[in-house]
Amino acid sequence: MAESTRDRILDAAVAVLLRDGSKGLTTKAIATQAQLTEPTLYIYFRSKAALCIAVATERIPRQEDLGARIRGLAGTGTVLGNLRSQAADVLRYFLAAMPLEIVFWADPRLRAARKDAAPVPDLLSRAVGGYLREEQRLGRVRPDSPAEGIGNALVGALFHRAFIVTFAETTLSCEDANPFLDEVTAVAASVLQLQPA
Repeated sequence: MAESTRDRILDAAVAVLLRDGSKGLTTKAIATQAQLTEPTLYIYFRSKAALCIAVATERIPRQEDLGARIRGLAGTGTVLGNLRSQAADVLRYFLAAMPLEIVFWADPRLRAARKDAAPVPDLLSRAVGGYLREEQRLGRVRPDSPAEGIGNALVGALFHRAFIVTFAETTLSCEDANPFLDEVTAVAASVLQLQPA
């Protein structure tokens, strides 16, 4: 029973964060969402900071896992298809992670409490760049293509879109994201001089 209550609290925190943004992430709102009392939260988490860190580490996808998946695509499918898939995965990651990251950015105590588990700012850019370098090695991408520059530009555009959506406290459905994802992928394909699949 203790594990299911703990999971209920974590799920409630994510729901409140997505519904109300970082300003609405209060222990009262989390307890209400979980249909528990506020003191019950403190049975499972010693502080709001501990609860936020648990949400960040247990409910937000890990950047490292996504980066490894991106790099692992080299030599499979088409380069253009892989870039489009990577763009969708990275945008989904940012949309899921950013509301919680804002909570950490805004609170120096939270940042200090999780400094060992903080995301690496350029990990995903480096993953896309590494993927493209491996595709260069395999002869599927021109050797003179700026792999790191494309990684930075692609991930930067995705981060920017997720930030705007989060800042405006709106949502972005998969259908609404498709034209944007197609556009940023097309820009990368143009620089790489890839032919459409």
